[in-house]
Amino acid sequence: MNDALRLILLLVIAALALTGVGASLARSLDPARRLTRYLRMALGAEPEGVMMDRGGGRAMAFNLNAGKIAVLWDKGRKGLVYKLDQLVGAEMMVDNIVLARCFRDRPVMPLDEIPMAAHRGVMRVVFDNPRDPEYELELWPAMNGRGHEHRSPADAVQAGRKWLTRLESILRRPAPRTLTRPAAPAPILPDEDDLPPWDDEEDEEQSV
Repeated sequence: MNDALRLILLLVIAALALTGVGASLARSLDPARRLTRYLRMALGAEPEGVMMDRGGGRAMAFNLNAGKIAVLWDKGRKGLVYKLDQLVGAEMMVDNIVLARCFRDRPVMPLDEIPMAAHRGVMRVVFDNPRDPEYELELWPAMNGRGHEHRSPADAVQAGRKWLTRLESILRRPAPRTLTRPAAPAPILPDEDDLPPWDDEEDEEQSV
């Protein structure tokens, strides 16, 4: 009888342990958590103004204190880290029409109306870098219609408007005399579950 109780107790403990491991693994593999973790490692600081397309595995964020903006794609396997000084501007396109825009040294085009329905919404960010001058993140829908970050097109556009407002405040800062290029994406590391699949170390600064 005691042996049977001991066996049952061991089985219960093992089941609880497996459940805990499974839950931890699921959290670590969740696309949003995974992309946020990679953004944090790329910026070397807590990501601010995070935007992501869960279905497509794309995300971008910045950190004001670090003076960096990071963009990721291919489920975070590839990415670039720019200096905030390299930010030229951004625009939000809905169904191939630019609804809002903010660029350095150009008049701001504010969002006058939030559409309640849209087939596609895209945020396009432009950098002063001839090799990698722009980055696009699909606000709506997510890739293949999976894993919507936003519940509706209106929510997606509203999130894009807030992001543009934050970028506009960054662009108001005086531009430096010299802009530098970001590091190129590094090859994918072999164990992408434990390590970031790219190297966030920047190359030696060079003028463009």
